[in-house]
Amino acid sequence: MKYLFVLVLSFVLTAGTALPVHAVQRRDTLQAGNHLAEVIELIMVRYAGDPVTVGDLVEAAMRGMTELLDEYSIYLSAAELAQFTNSLSGQLVGIGISMSAREDGRIEIVRVLPGSPAEAAGVVPGDLLISVDGQRVVGWGLNEITSLITNRDNERVIVSFDRNGRILTFDILKEEIRSPTVIVERLHHLPEADGLNGLQDFRYMQISTVGLTTGRDVQLALSQMQNEGVQGIILDLRGNTGGYLEVAVEIANLMVPRGIVLQTVSRSGRRYTYSSLLEEVPFDNVVVLVNRFTASAAEAIAAALQDSDAAVIIGEPTFGKGLVQSVYGIRTGGALMLTTEEYFRRNGEAINGVGVIPNVLVERSPDGQDQVLHRGLEVLLQGGF
Repeated sequence: MKYLFVLVLSFVLTAGTALPVHAVQRRDTLQAGNHLAEVIELIMVRYAGDPVTVGDLVEAAMRGMTELLDEYSIYLSAAELAQFTNSLSGQLVGIGISMSAREDGRIEIVRVLPGSPAEAAGVVPGDLLISVDGQRVVGWGLNEITSLITNRDNERVIVSFDRNGRILTFDILKEEIRSPTVIVERLHHLPEADGLNGLQDFRYMQISTVGLTTGRDVQLALSQMQNEGVQGIILDLRGNTGGYLEVAVEIANLMVPRGIVLQTVSRSGRRYTYSSLLEEVPFDNVVVLVNRFTASAAEAIAAALQDSDAAVIIGEPTFGKGLVQSVYGIRTGGALMLTTEEYFRRNGEAINGVGVIPNVLVERSPDGQDQVLHRGLEVLLQGGF
C-alpha cells in the first residue's frame, strides 16, 4: 500500500514488493555489503568506548543511508513501525498531539485532539516544542521526539513550548487515546455560527487523518446526513497531514464527480491514473477548509474537489507535499519508507512545492477566533460561488 502524508505524531503500514535488481546493481550492492560488514567487524573487535551491538550498528547505518535521500524517506525501527501503524488506525498513545517539522527545524504543534490530556493542560496548535522531560529537542527528528513523549516507562511527561516568545511548561499524564478520524457536528452549535441564521440544514464534518477506516467512516457519515435531508457541508481538512493513497481515492469516489482524482508518476516515468466513478455527488453545496498543515492525501482530496467544481476551498495555501511513499518491511522487523512516485492533481498540475491555493484566502486570526470557519459558514449559506 502507498501513502500520501507528512510524517507527524499520528499515523499505518504496508510491506512493499521487492523489485528485480539489475545484475550490475546486485554486484555493487553485495560488494558494498561486504565493505559494511568489514567496518562493523572492526568496530566490534577494536572499539573501546561504550558497548554497542551489531544490531545497533546496522540500524545506525540504515538511518545514515536514508539521510542522503529526500526528507520523507526514512528508516523505521520495529517499535517506530508499530507506533506508525497504530497512529493511522486511530490508536494513539501519549498526550494527544500531532507535530510537524518546520523548514527552520523547529517542531510545531499541528493539532491537539479534543478531550486529550494535551488539550486539558492547555497546549494549542502553533506552540513550538522546546524540550521533553528536560531534554532540549530542537533539531531532533519527529520519530525521536515521538518515542520520547510516548515512552511507556513513564506515566507523565514534562513538555515545554514557545508560544509567541513565552515559554510554557506542562506536566501531563499520558493516556491511551483512540481518536475517530471523522467527526460530524451540527453547525448552529458552533460558536462561530453566532449571528448566522439558516444553518439547520447543514453540517460540519472534520477528517483529521486519512487512516485505515476513514473511507468507511466518511461513507457512513455521508449516508446518515443524506438520510437526514442535509443540504450541504463544511468539510474541515485543516491539520490533516495525510495517510493512505487508496483511502484518499476511496473518499474522492464518495464526493468527487466522475473523472480523474489524481495521477501518479513513478521513477521510470510510468503514469497511473486514479479516477472517480461517482455519477451524482451527495451535496451540491460543499465548502472545504484548509490550512498550511493540510498535506498529501488531504491535499489530493481538496484538489480533486476544487478541480471538479464540487467544492469551494477556503483558508490558507496548503503544505505542498505531492510525493508518494511506499513502506517496505525488512528482516530487522522495521521498515524503509521510500519516496517512489510524485502525484499530480485532476487537471494535471503539480501539488509538490505548490500546494492547493484556496478560492477564498483567509488567514488565521491572532486573537484565537476561527475566522476561517466563520467565513466558510458565510459561503455555505450563500450557496458557494
